[in-house]
Amino acid sequence: FFTTAGRVYRLKCYEVPEGSRTSKGMNIVNLLPLTGDEKVSAMIHTQEFDEESYLCMVTRQGVIKRTRLSAYANARKSGLIAIDLDEGDELAWVQRTDGYQKLLVATKDGMAICFDENDARVVGRTARGVKAIALSEGDRVVGMELYDPDRLLLTVTETGYGRLNGFEDYRIQSRGGKGLINYHTGEYGPVAAVRAVTPEEDL
Repeated sequence: FFTTAGRVYRLKCYEVPEGSRTSKGMNIVNLLPLTGDEKVSAMIHTQEFDEESYLCMVTRQGVIKRTRLSAYANARKSGLIAIDLDEGDELAWVQRTDGYQKLLVATKDGMAICFDENDARVVGRTARGVKAIALSEGDRVVGMELYDPDRLLLTVTETGYGRLNGFEDYRIQSRGGKGLINYHTGEYGPVAAVRAVTPEEDL
């Protein structure tokens, strides 16, 4: 489990109490020693910590960090540092990759950038990371997805508008740039989220 404070916690699946389809479940603070305003922002399921897999993390302020999954093999229930955050920043997205993925990062002000994961070099567990996208003043990241030509990218705004389009609409750029215009927020409101979906899915 990865948290907004940039920490990682590890639980065995059997340590989470099993419930029925209609049960409420258990608050995560009863399972993990979260502190203060710390909240879980991502969860990765894995059976082994292999050397060929990577974790790509993106923060609200547009920092990306790529680390080998094996670097977190010693993560424990009490928690470890997953990323060194700048003041006021928070970890919001974590994706498992194989070293050959392309990433799409989208912002509140309607910008998006797509780049090869290898543009972000592999760093150690406690490192800060590098710039994924150059943000304008007041802008922040609202989503990160893996480039998938078999899926569509859903963009939803805070005012309730939404649009589907193919990942091929986003040309591959170099990491750290301003990106492309993804949505006209002046007319339809700030972007709330992006998500890779298929036409068979409900929302």
